[in-house]
Amino acid sequence: MSTGSPSPQADSLSKLRIRRDQPPRGPSLFGRLLRFLLLTSVLASIAGGIWFFAFSGGVFPDAAKLMESVRPKPEVRVAIVSVETGLSADATVVATGYIESRQQARIGARATGRIQDVNVEEGSKVAANDVLAVLEHADLDASLAATEAAAARCRSELQEQDVTIQRSRRDLERAEKAFAAKTMTAAEFDAAKFDCDAAVARRVSLEAALSLAEARIQEARQLRENMFVRAPFAGTVISKDAELGESIMPGGMGEASGRGSVVTIADLEHLEVDCDVKEDFISRVTAGQMAEISVDAVPDRRYRGTVRKVIPMGDRARATVKVRVAFQDADQKLFPEMSATVYFLPEGQTQTVEQPAPRIFCPNDALHSANDQTWVWIVNRDDRLQKTTVKIAERREDRTEIASGLTGGEKVVVSKPQDFRDGLAVKPAQ
Repeated sequence: MSTGSPSPQADSLSKLRIRRDQPPRGPSLFGRLLRFLLLTSVLASIAGGIWFFAFSGGVFPDAAKLMESVRPKPEVRVAIVSVETGLSADATVVATGYIESRQQARIGARATGRIQDVNVEEGSKVAANDVLAVLEHADLDASLAATEAAAARCRSELQEQDVTIQRSRRDLERAEKAFAAKTMTAAEFDAAKFDCDAAVARRVSLEAALSLAEARIQEARQLRENMFVRAPFAGTVISKDAELGESIMPGGMGEASGRGSVVTIADLEHLEVDCDVKEDFISRVTAGQMAEISVDAVPDRRYRGTVRKVIPMGDRARATVKVRVAFQDADQKLFPEMSATVYFLPEGQTQTVEQPAPRIFCPNDALHSANDQTWVWIVNRDDRLQKTTVKIAERREDRTEIASGLTGGEKVVVSKPQDFRDGLAVKPAQ
C-alpha cells in the first residue's frame, strides 16, 4: 500500500463529505426580515381590532365621541322656529331685511384741506346747515381780505370820479357861455367838452372794476365756505369718520388719497326696513299695505309698519323683489343695520287681538314626511341632530303652523337631508 501524499480525487471526495459534528446554518438575512414583517403586520392587525372595538363603544363608550370629533362635520343650514302672536300669525307673506334710514349720507368737504375743528361726536343731533367740521383756511381768509380791500379801493375811486365829473360839467357849462359870448375859441370849448365826456367814461370803467372786485369777493367767500362741512339735513351722527388734523379730499378712498368724509349722519326719525320678497309672493304685497315688524334687538315688542314702496326691479340671481316698509312707531331702540322680520298683513286687519295665544311656525323646507308621519331635524345645544316628530296645524306657502312637537326657538335644518341620524355632529350655518 502506498504511503505517499493523497491523490486529488481523494481531496475532492473529502470536501463532499457531510460534517455532522458542525451545527446547521440558520436562515438568510432576507428570510429573517420577511418573518419580522409578517409578525409585525399580524400584531398590528390584532391591536387595531382591539382598539377599534374598545373605542367604538365596546369598552370605552365615550371614546366614540372622540373618534367622531376628528372627522369633518357636515355643514347644514338652519332656521329658527318662530313663536308668533296677534296679526303676525295671520301674515300672508314674511320677509327678512335690515333697518335703514330714509336719509343717510356720508358728509365730506367740497375742497381739499386738513381738519381744524370737529364739532360733533357719535350720537350728536344736528340741524340742517349746522357746521360739523372746519378745515384750515387761513390762506383763504387772507385772500378774502385782499379782495375786499380791492373792492373798497374801487368804491373810493368811484366816489372821487363822481367829484371829477361834477367839476368837468361845471367847466363845460362855463365854456358853453364863453363860447356863445365869443370869448373862447372853438378849440378850448372842444377841450372842455372832451374832458367832461372822459370823466363820465372813466366812471363807467370804475363801475366795471368795482363789479369785478365784488365778484372776486363772492368767489373768495365761497372758497372759504367750502372749508366748512355742514349738515345737509337734520339727523343724528352715527359715525365719525375723521379726526382733528387728518386730511380731507373729495372722493378720497383711503389713507393714500385722504379721507373722503368727516361724519355719517342719518335721519333716525324716518326709519324703514329694506327686505327681499320672493317673486312667488310679490303679488300679495302692495303700497300702503299694513305690516308688523319684529326686530331681533327688541324681542318684547312688535312695531307697526306700512309698505312705502315696491321697487320695480327684480333680482334674477335670488328671484326676489326689494320692498321698503316704513316704521309708524319707531323709538330710540331702533338703529340702522339692525336685522328685522316683516309680516305683511292681510287686507282689512289693522288691530291686534287682546291677549293672543302664541302660535308656532316652522319653515316648510325643514319638514319631512313619510308613512303619514312628519318630522324635523333639530340641532341641539351640542350641535347634534335630533329627530323630532311634529303635528301640522296649517300649511302655507312659505311656512307651516305646528300644532305639537315644537315650542319655538329651536334650530331646525332646512338644507337637503344627507345621511342624517340621531346624535350626528353637524356644523350649523345660517
